[in-house]
Amino acid sequence: MLGYRIYFNGDKFAVDEVATEVQTMPDDSTTMWFANKKSAVDVAEHHNADNLKNVKKCKECGEYFWQIDEETIWFTDKNMKVPCKCYSCRKKKH
Repeated sequence: MLGYRIYFNGDKFAVDEVATEVQTMPDDSTTMWFANKKSAVDVAEHHNADNLKNVKKCKECGEYFWQIDEETIWFTDKNMKVPCKCYSCRKKKH
């Protein structure tokens, strides 16, 4: 199936200009797929306006990942360091 990819380019969310084959992405990826370009552009604009603070760069693999406010609060409430690695890299450790 063809779709438009939204991805975090290091500064903001961007949308591919042309549709590409949809691929399966990891759970903690900042990449999303949409069937039509208008929806993809709308979501990218929404994320750029509200959610850039939740995007972190994994210190191990260098990929970008989401870190929601609830996760940050959970770690700080337990006097633990907030993770600086994506879920996939944290999972590899165990």
